[in-house]
Amino acid sequence: MEKLEIEFSKLAVKEYRRIPKDYQLLIDQALKKLSEGLPVDRKPIKGAKDIFRIRVGRYRIVFRIIDNTAVIMTMGPRGDVYK
Repeated sequence: MEKLEIEFSKLAVKEYRRIPKDYQLLIDQALKKLSEGLPVDRKPIKGAKDIFRIRVGRYRIVFRIIDNTAVIMTMGPRGDVYK
């Protein structure tokens, strides 16, 4: 995987603040791995071009890759993030 810059949407920042601290640490680790080009549980979202998700326990991070930047669009519990 290639190294990526990480950017957050305003919505993603707001949602991140609502996530419990223990999961925030796990999300931070997953995003660091993504930025360094290390393997993470990254899968494409069906029916959407260049949109992926990372699974972090019961939470999901949804992002789009634009050039060499991963733009974090949303994050939250699995049941809520895909709505």
